[in-house]
Amino acid sequence: MIDVLMLLYFFLSAPKLLWDRLVKGKRHPGFWERMGVGLPPAKGPLIWIHAISVGEIKSAEPLFWALKEKYPDFYFLISTTTATGYAQAQKTLQQAGHILYAPVDFSWVVRRWVRTYKPQSFILVESDFWPNLLKELKSRGTCISLVSGKISERSYRRFKKVPFFTKRLFSYFDVLCVQNELYKQRFSELVPDPKKLVVTGNLKLDIRPSAGDVLNMPEKTVTLSCTHAPEEEMLLDIFIDSEYFLILAPRHPERFEEVAELLTRKCISFSRWKDRHIVRKVLLVDAMGQLAACYESSRLAISGGSFVKHVGGHNIVEPLLYGPPVFFGPYMHGQMELAKRVLDAGAGKQVRLEEVRQSVDSFFTYRKEEQEMLEASSRFVLEGRGSTRNTIGSIALMLSGC
Repeated sequence: MIDVLMLLYFFLSAPKLLWDRLVKGKRHPGFWERMGVGLPPAKGPLIWIHAISVGEIKSAEPLFWALKEKYPDFYFLISTTTATGYAQAQKTLQQAGHILYAPVDFSWVVRRWVRTYKPQSFILVESDFWPNLLKELKSRGTCISLVSGKISERSYRRFKKVPFFTKRLFSYFDVLCVQNELYKQRFSELVPDPKKLVVTGNLKLDIRPSAGDVLNMPEKTVTLSCTHAPEEEMLLDIFIDSEYFLILAPRHPERFEEVAELLTRKCISFSRWKDRHIVRKVLLVDAMGQLAACYESSRLAISGGSFVKHVGGHNIVEPLLYGPPVFFGPYMHGQMELAKRVLDAGAGKQVRLEEVRQSVDSFFTYRKEEQEMLEASSRFVLEGRGSTRNTIGSIALMLSGC
């Protein structure tokens, strides 16, 4: 039944995939490995970590290094679904044995993957629940855990509508480590055994900042990060006549040229990343993995994906790791826990689009406000650490009982 639904999904998705490829230039690499063809061989006892995209890969980083230290004899497989996630894994998790695009959830595909790698443990980061994969792993005796788990209100309501499917899906997990009490409450109504639930915190708060390039940017520089259409145009219109210099980092690489054309059309002076030493009104970050340098070179970050309803926000903790406080928009339903914690700590500010310019002006005018947010940011990062330690404890306990 799941295979039939997957075939239907692929059939319905085909026009969009073709549109993305021909019009947007969006590629879907790793086709054959996704289909289980030409997989590199396993090299020993294996732990498989799956993280759907770049944000989840970053969350997995502290856990990966802690697991590698605790289980030095194990070999690690990292899987991801997106090109950005793959690039991030290649950059920060090079010591994993394999970094691959995740299998398509057809039963015959995931069966080939599981037979090839025979993982002792499968660790799912945050979400991305594929029934055939989980079923096949469990049938082979793999210990399955969810880490830094979360579930949106929308997903929670959808799962509630199909209780038989939902209970069976979550029965495959041996332990579910979730970010907070809200997510624990939601999951408790979906899993057959709520005793498997444990609150271990958010792995994003354990990410250790990595050194970036030093950018020679003017004092009043603002990074606009992880933006989606039409956020670039909306934010550029707000700042086009301002004194601020902007570092603009679109979320998806296939949109780099689209944003460059937007800047040209609006007659805004800009540099590309390869010419980042040339200071113009806007520095367009048309290269992957450069946000660390951008945040370190800014006094303020504005996180995209939060001014449009369909995204639900991104990781607003990442800027705080590198120094600058963060502003974000009203649509943070995908990052509710992080938004609440950042706001409660005073390390960030939630603003509507029409409030952005006034809020930024106030931030740069009143240095006391900036200093208070910087101090709050530092406290927030230090006090929020510990999820990796808690998660490792739960995984070790699970493995001892599997």
